[in-house]
This record gives sequence, C-alpha cells and structure tokens, in this order.
Amino acid sequence: PEPPKKPSNWRRKHEEFIATIRAAKGLNLKDGKLPPPPPPSYDPDYIQCPYCQRRFNENAADRHINFCKEQAARITNKGKLAADTKGKLPTRTQYKPTPVKKMPSAGSTPSPSSRLPQPSGVSKAVVGASSSKALSSGSSGSKIQTLSPAHK
Repeated sequence: PEPPKKPSNWRRKHEEFIATIRAAKGLNLKDGKLPPPPPPSYDPDYIQCPYCQRRFNENAADRHINFCKEQAARITNKGKLAADTKGKLPTRTQYKPTPVKKMPSAGSTPSPSSRLPQPSGVSKAVVGASSSKALSSGSSGSKIQTLSPAHK
C-alpha cells in the first residue's frame, strides 16, 4: 500500500530553467546594471503560510505554520505591552560614555597593582662581556640568549 504519487512537474521546471539560462545569456554586463530578477515561480504543490505568506512543502508547512502562529502571537503581545508603557520614562536612545581620566605615567616604574614580576632597570643595560659574546656568536647555530640579572 504505497501512497499515491503526485504527477511530476519536471517539464514546467525544465522550461523555467531554460528561460532563465536564455535570459542570462542575453545580459549586457558592460552597463554595470542588472535587470530586475524574474518573479518567483509558483509551485502548486507548496502550501502558503497564512501568517507570513511564505510557501513550504507539506511536511515543512506543518512545522512552520505552528511556529509562525506562536511567533505572530508573541509579536502582537509585544505590541500591546509597548502601548501600555507609554506612561513610563523614555528609554535612552544614544549611549554617551563618560570620559576616561588618564593616569599620569610614572616613567618606567611599574604599577604596584601588577601581579607579574617586572624587570628592574639594571637588566636594560648590557651585563658584562659574557652576554655580548653570546649575542655575537650567531654563526654557531645556537639560539641567542640574553641573561637576566636573576639568572647570573
């Protein structure tokens, strides 16, 4: 007991496709303007949603119409709530941030709120001849390492 098959409408779809291809071949793209798109084709197998006027096949229409019915009910309720709130204060339309006060920088001294250990001013200077030799020996293939005062 198979369900009865609907008559195929492949010929109409094929004709629409051929017409679309022929219209695309005749376009003149040198103008830079495209003609308006053709109207959407009407498929008699599809069911139209009474809420949003879109069309769906049978299975999708059953699911969508229930969903769209709930959404339409929500939107109408939201409109009623907006009418009731007219007596309230108006909402803020544009955000205006307060100007940020810049802290004066104290030179190279780190802020005391920093949790990470900060290098001291001594590490900025070249430490002995051993570190300068390590920097100049790049041809040996080893990675260049700088020694911090903590690792002496």
